[in-house]
Amino acid sequence: MENEQKADTRPGDYYVSVIDGQRSARLLGPFVDDHQAALDHVEKVRAKAEEVDPRAVFYAFGTCRIPPGDVVPVRAGALNKYFGLTTHPQERKS
Repeated sequence: MENEQKADTRPGDYYVSVIDGQRSARLLGPFVDDHQAALDHVEKVRAKAEEVDPRAVFYAFGTCRIPPGDVVPVRAGALNKYFGLTTHPQERKS
C-alpha cells in the first residue's frame, strides 16, 4: 500500500505510532522536524510489530507529532532497536 498522506511541515518530534483500543504507543522515532521520515517507516514498523506480536494485525498504525515545548517527554520508540535508531534520544533544546 502506497502512503499518499502529505507530510506535515510543522516543527516537532514525529513518531510512528500504534493504537489498540484505549492504548497507544510511540513505536519508532523521534524524527526531529521530519514527518516524512515517520510516514516512510509506517509499513516497515507495522511488519516488525506483527513479527514481534501477532496481535498487531488488529492494531491501527500511523504517525504522531509532539510539538516543541510540549510537556510530553521525548522517548525512544519501542521498536527503535530493530531499525538502528537510538534508544536514548536527546531532549529538544527550547
